[in-house]
Amino acid sequence: MPSARVNVGDLRTLIGNPAQLGARSFEVMHDLSCLANTGESEIALQELILRCLEQREAFNGCGPILDSLVRRVGLYPYLEPSSLNSSDRVAYELHRPTPSTEFVFHSEQAEVFRSLLAGRNVVLSAPTSFGKSLIIDALISTGRYNNVLVVVPTIALIDETRHRLSRKFRDRYKIITHVSQPQGPHNLFVFTQERAIEKSPDDVDLLVIDEFYKLSPSQNPEDVRWNLLNQVFYRYVKRRTQFYLLGPSVRGLSTAANVSLRFDAIHTQYQTVVSEIHRARGTGDNLTKLVQLCGRLTEPTIIFCSSPNKAAKAATALIDAGVRFASDETTRAAEWLGIHYHPQWHVAKGLRNGIGVHHARIPRAIGQYIVRAFNNDKLRFLVCTSTLIEGVNTKARNVIILDNTINRTPIDFFTFNNIRGRSGRMGTGHFIGHVYIFHDPPEDNLPLVDLPAFMQTEETPESLLVQLDEDDLTPRSRQRVSDLMRPEILSYATIRANNGVEPAKQIALAREIADNLNNYSISLSWRSYPTSSQLKTMCEIMWRFFDGRRLASGSVLSAKQLAFLIERLRAGSGARDLIASGIAYDNDVDLAIQKVLDFLRLWAGFHFPRLLRVVNRIQAEVLTRSGRRAGDYEFFANQVENLFLDHTMLALEEYGIPLEVARKLARRLRPEGDLDGVLERLRELDPSGLALTDFEKRLVLDAQDSL
Repeated sequence: MPSARVNVGDLRTLIGNPAQLGARSFEVMHDLSCLANTGESEIALQELILRCLEQREAFNGCGPILDSLVRRVGLYPYLEPSSLNSSDRVAYELHRPTPSTEFVFHSEQAEVFRSLLAGRNVVLSAPTSFGKSLIIDALISTGRYNNVLVVVPTIALIDETRHRLSRKFRDRYKIITHVSQPQGPHNLFVFTQERAIEKSPDDVDLLVIDEFYKLSPSQNPEDVRWNLLNQVFYRYVKRRTQFYLLGPSVRGLSTAANVSLRFDAIHTQYQTVVSEIHRARGTGDNLTKLVQLCGRLTEPTIIFCSSPNKAAKAATALIDAGVRFASDETTRAAEWLGIHYHPQWHVAKGLRNGIGVHHARIPRAIGQYIVRAFNNDKLRFLVCTSTLIEGVNTKARNVIILDNTINRTPIDFFTFNNIRGRSGRMGTGHFIGHVYIFHDPPEDNLPLVDLPAFMQTEETPESLLVQLDEDDLTPRSRQRVSDLMRPEILSYATIRANNGVEPAKQIALAREIADNLNNYSISLSWRSYPTSSQLKTMCEIMWRFFDGRRLASGSVLSAKQLAFLIERLRAGSGARDLIASGIAYDNDVDLAIQKVLDFLRLWAGFHFPRLLRVVNRIQAEVLTRSGRRAGDYEFFANQVENLFLDHTMLALEEYGIPLEVARKLARRLRPEGDLDGVLERLRELDPSGLALTDFEKRLVLDAQDSL
């Protein structure tokens, strides 16, 4: 407990009262020094010092004392080196990772860095504002790693990470984000788990897994991504690659992981900003209260919603109430979206009024632009879902938690912490972030992260077990997969090749084909392009054997509709054409755009080509073994995956160039399957002389800045 002379609550109130603070600043410094000398209540001490930094101007006469206290709690990034005395300056420089590094660490960052530099594996669980990614940059800057693989959960994080690393290391490393890019002498691979499985470079010196809690199936048991992420981790553990797992505060890793792996577990609540929780007040329903609250806020604000539909409703409520903070740039962006999507789309309407909207149903390049506009003070409000909360950095002073669910699942304390941690940010001048809640916060109960590849319980799916070496299987796991090694229906090699798909589903399809050879030998024997009938059969197989309805999440309602939409793509229809057809059908602009973008992202870009390759391997084995002509779907899978375009054009979305702009640049970029060549030609373009709108030129310039 702190000394009886120091009442933390009274001191917090005094620091937050600018009218009194100036006259009593020395008294505050005295009380904080007494609190520091007791060596107790370190968390309270650090919080109070951060509050003082927010009011630094009130402590002009006590600056050296405040700096000494800042050093006492290890917050070196908040010190101004030119104002430090000699001993404080030495301590400051000792927290610089390398002599050439521009930034310094706080004391706990330095501890993690030293463990990694000593060659140890580290699992770091820390608050959102800790600065975990800076440790990656510092490790790379030492030059001791030739190849680093950074695995991130989303493509949005690929872009952010690539941009950050490119700015610092493009002269020394080749930064690779697509599996088609060849390696250089020194490489920084930035992949999602899907790409890491496909590429899986052998000569990696350091594996980094960002948001490592996604190794646990408890986050979403039906999501194939945790399965693939476990496989990535398992592969590199087997190779004895040094690893650094980083993520928000959790209770820890499972006991089995601690037994199977060697690592330094660092769990800390070290604060670099203070989050103040406020209950949203006002009259009326929650949307009415939201409008009233936003009318009072003047600094960058994130509004968290449970789903894209809820985000659309929140943005519309603000627009209808006249909440505005528009700029010429965002107005031009809204005009562009109106032309290429629809002027009444809630995302376009939001930008027209200075309100950004960010969720998974927004094209990637547009989502990137909206985050940049928010961070560059072109937008005051950013309405978002969990896709923005999972690791993408913003400079929000305020976070409004409008909903207490994510897709109808109640938010747990872990997720609540992750959302509120987006308020304030080390290095942005926001020492205090404000969090406004509309519901009671969840109970304080952080999760334990499971690693199914190492735990192997009854819940560990067979699709993961078959990817593990036999020597690493427990006796029970070995028994579970032993039946799969009988090749009468489907070989073990094919089951393994269909990564992430449950063996039982694969075997069921193989048996169906084998039992109906006369029918399937015609409908499945196509190569390159299917007929309409063959395409319909393929979609029915996906729907029946691989839970197509669940995968569709409402974006496609039937196998017949899926086949129809794939045919439209093949005929050259783009997003605008599909949207116009959808609006003509039910006259709901937002719903039509949502369904089209979901189809393009979920089905054309992922599920259809993935499942087509699964069926391809199964039918090839069954039909060939039966003496029938097998089909070959790889060409068509690639065509659909890339919307029947050169894959480099689609890849430019991840660099901030929308497909509509990429098509305009195609003659100059000369896409011929060579992404590196396209990026080099993009880097050399002078957008001022191109037939582009001002907004499109802005996008090209932003993309060039990140290359």
